[in-house]
Amino acid sequence: MSAGRELAGAPTTDPGTGFLDVAGRRIRHRVLGHGADAVVLVHGFGGCLENWAANQAALAAGGRTVAALDLPGHGESSVDVGSGSLDELASVLLGYLDAAGLGRVHLAGHSMGAALCLVVADREPTRVRSLTLVGPAGIGQKINADFIRAYIAAQGHEALGKLLGMLVADPSRVTAREIEQAVAYKRLDGVSAALLTIASSRYGRTPSGRALHEVAGTVPTLAIWGAADAIIPPPVDFERPGVELHVLPGCGHMVQLEAADEVNRLIDAFLRR
Repeated sequence: MSAGRELAGAPTTDPGTGFLDVAGRRIRHRVLGHGADAVVLVHGFGGCLENWAANQAALAAGGRTVAALDLPGHGESSVDVGSGSLDELASVLLGYLDAAGLGRVHLAGHSMGAALCLVVADREPTRVRSLTLVGPAGIGQKINADFIRAYIAAQGHEALGKLLGMLVADPSRVTAREIEQAVAYKRLDGVSAALLTIASSRYGRTPSGRALHEVAGTVPTLAIWGAADAIIPPPVDFERPGVELHVLPGCGHMVQLEAADEVNRLIDAFLRR
């Protein structure tokens, strides 16, 4: 789960963004930087590419091509999510790589986006150089289902403001603008239905039958959690070969925004190996 230009999954029109056709769906994306190494950033449930606003440019400054996209049903991409399954959304992500001319890439995903990256790594391992999993769904504790249900149903400022506050360790950092963006996003035609469809999908296994946590480490994997994540708490005991785990104190589910400098440092160092 994620939300925002900073916290909320509101549509925006920023310089440098564009649109690609991916199997008949209009997909918004932003590409920064130039380099042989390509990194693709995948937001979580209810989010958009601006969830990586504090990370994309910093990672591109390391001499990389860094792309971020809005998944179907999110941001300014087409609202059509089909079955909403992880496999279908992973197919969109693979189609995006093809449409953007990206071959073998580093995938970085937040929350549900991390689960999608794991599915892609299971389906097409030759396309994935590494995985960075930020507050990932499917390999930690259970997702806070009450939060997901409340977010799908919420429409007003008060309800969405409280929910956005749950995404961070310090709710006072949620601004009125971010709440307004969340309200605007939730009022778009088809969004609530799309989110409900996605939320009905299971996050435990890939289409091949492997558990998501079994895919972690099959390529070099970095996992980052906020210690105070109230949506998907960090695992109590998670050790797998090939997985480097960091749990950052004083951070919630949106750790890539709350501790952007440290997250950027960890990802940059990981990608340089």
